[in-house]
Amino acid sequence: MRTPSRDPHEKPYPTPGPRDRHRLYERAVQDPDADIAILDRVLRGRPAHSLREDFSGTAALAARWVQRGPERTALAVDLDPAVHDWARTYRLPTLGAAAKRLRLLTADVREVRGRFDAIVAFNFSYGVFRTRAALLGYLRAARRGLAPGGAVVLDAFGGWDAQKELVERRRLGGGVTYVWEQQRFDPVTHRIRCAIHFEFARGRPMRRAFEYEWRLWSLPELTELLAEAGFDDVEVLWDVSAGVTARYLPRASARNHAGWIAYVVGRRRV
Repeated sequence: MRTPSRDPHEKPYPTPGPRDRHRLYERAVQDPDADIAILDRVLRGRPAHSLREDFSGTAALAARWVQRGPERTALAVDLDPAVHDWARTYRLPTLGAAAKRLRLLTADVREVRGRFDAIVAFNFSYGVFRTRAALLGYLRAARRGLAPGGAVVLDAFGGWDAQKELVERRRLGGGVTYVWEQQRFDPVTHRIRCAIHFEFARGRPMRRAFEYEWRLWSLPELTELLAEAGFDDVEVLWDVSAGVTARYLPRASARNHAGWIAYVVGRRRV
């Protein structure tokens, strides 16, 4: 992908510091190109121009979407104005003309107007809806926000490790280690409390850079709620790869293992 051309006399783009928590989160957790590959598979070759990224955070996916072509537009929706302030400071200046096709909206994702070819809620963010009624309300609102032929895509995680108290570490390079901590899981309510920390080769660690209080939704719950919300075609995309690179295909059943990530898709025909 080409970087937007710049006047050599312009001031450099502002860049976040090496310990900026949003920058670290994007390095550790997000892969917009892989997310768009999932969307391409979900949309089955249908031309898609408009994307709504719910719970968008710093709008990494929405930004990459508009970079993919001049016909593409995106709306990034989040309740937290701080993450959109970050995006206005550090992300929009890097997009060149494409920045005009990315809109940042600070709002409740259930109250957004407009029609979109695809709506995504990634990084398990919809887990903030902890009751069946609340999640169903969101999914119904999302369906209303789809153009005919469009799709809503959620990611989900599970496996027996998902219900454990655990700490996992992964090196990001440059002396930074990403730490995922599952602090508590309640088997009665399926509420899970998690946190992200960052450790550095030098200096103090960044404890609780991000904290989450989610409901851990199961795949049957998600597919049933999508159907109840009125989606015409609901499926689960399961990782069928045996290696490092994930390969997601529709599956009606799968073998459980310690930790998995899947995608749940709801399509609107008309």
